Order: sequence, then C-alpha cells, then structure tokens
Amino acid sequence: MVLPLTQSKDALSNIIQNLTEEDIAVLKYFLRYRSVGEILASRELRTIGIKNPSKALAKLISLGLIKRGIGCFTISREVLEAYRRGEIKL
Repeated sequence: MVLPLTQSKDALSNIIQNLTEEDIAVLKYFLRYRSVGEILASRELRTIGIKNPSKALAKLISLGLIKRGIGCFTISREVLEAYRRGEIKL
C-alpha cells in the first residue's frame, strides 16, 4: 500500500514521527545519496548498522517515502522537497 504523500505536510510529518530509529537512519541515507543501486544500498545500510535493510526498505517503500526503480532505490520527490523547504526534520 503506497500512501499519497501529496496530501499535506502534516500527514508526512506524522508518518515520519512514527518511524523507528533504523527507518530514520535509512531515510537520512537516501536524503544524502538520493538514488542508490540495490546491492550497494543493502551493503552500505548494513555498514551503518541497519540489521535488515530489505525489511526497512520495504517499509519505507510501502509508506511512499522511497521509490523502487529498476535496480535502484530513490528517495521520493515529496520527501525531498518537504525536507528542502524545512517542513520535516530528521
């Protein structure tokens, strides 16, 4: 289930407030690197302490915070724009 993030900044803020520390670490990783190949993302997330990168990524994809492309993961445009505008803090 992918939630439409275009609703409001409050909806996005509420989603982010309910994330675990690991989920936030993954989101911060993608705010920094934007788009990363699947294999590299999995390896690097493990090195920063994410125990199960696949599970964390699946959760963030289901929430619409991360998009899955062909062989890569990318932070969603809505999250990136809200972060740049200062509407969300991590």
